[in-house]
Amino acid sequence: MLKKILDSTRIKRILDNGHWQTIIPLILTNQLIKVEYLRQRIYTPDNDFIDLDWVNPDVVDKPTVILFPGMEGSSDSHYAKRVMYYLKQIGWRGVVAHARGCSGELNLTFNFYHGGFTTDLAFVIETVKKVTPAQLFVTGVSLSGNMLLKLLGENNPAANLLNAAIAISVPFDLMAASLQIDSGLNRRLYVPYFLKTLMPKMKQYAERYPDLKWQKVDSLDEFNDKYITQMYRFKSAIEYYQKSSSKFFIDKIQQPTMIIQSANDPMIPFDSWPDREKLPNVVRFFGLNYGGHAGFVGNEEDLLVALLKLPRIMVQYYSKHLD
Repeated sequence: MLKKILDSTRIKRILDNGHWQTIIPLILTNQLIKVEYLRQRIYTPDNDFIDLDWVNPDVVDKPTVILFPGMEGSSDSHYAKRVMYYLKQIGWRGVVAHARGCSGELNLTFNFYHGGFTTDLAFVIETVKKVTPAQLFVTGVSLSGNMLLKLLGENNPAANLLNAAIAISVPFDLMAASLQIDSGLNRRLYVPYFLKTLMPKMKQYAERYPDLKWQKVDSLDEFNDKYITQMYRFKSAIEYYQKSSSKFFIDKIQQPTMIIQSANDPMIPFDSWPDREKLPNVVRFFGLNYGGHAGFVGNEEDLLVALLKLPRIMVQYYSKHLD
């Protein structure tokens, strides 16, 4: 049925729609792509853990790509599977680094993650670099794309370990993105998807840590205001947005970086994009008319080839930064 819908006479019209570009890759990837990972657990300085899922783990003479998924994402997210599948095919090493609480097991400390939490990104980069003699690249998707740009703009020492970086479907202005997701059709499509996993985790946290007050929320802005502020001592969601939005850090980036955005991304307001003329010379802004949120599916009749458009773009950019 799905292939009938995506025949050559209809695919362009469907892919012009930002919601379809966001949702169709999930459906197609689950049908067409399977990735086998090798899981490694690493332990953080604050006695917690981060789970890494590897492809081609023994390949050390080729580049390695670290992928940080978006909010509530994992190595099972469609974009992660598409990227890791492609890396495995071309012989590169890849690793998906899970945010705390996103690898199937609640983390051990009263630390979750948020759009400005770069500590774990830096730790993962430093850890992977120790076992990576070849080039090291990093990709951040959606909320992790914001974290990555913030880390690069902060001139975190971990940034100097990278040969290049890519940020995809970035919510540069966290307040604007939050309001966008919480409004109209987005509120019915995407907010329940995120809260379905976020809220049970918060309930578990509240049972484990009495200082955390559990309360039901119906939007991402409410979630940030009720939970992120409690866990990270922000005075309000507004303070969280102001201190964590990557738009305040992009102009300080010094490492080669590509940003991939879609004008029809239903979650990221187009007017929140940074001024391209003010970006550092090392930052390439790759803005596309179509792509949805972390979708970027091609219009090829071969659906597997269409799904691999995003990883092909990524590898093409990274290949320009090989020694």
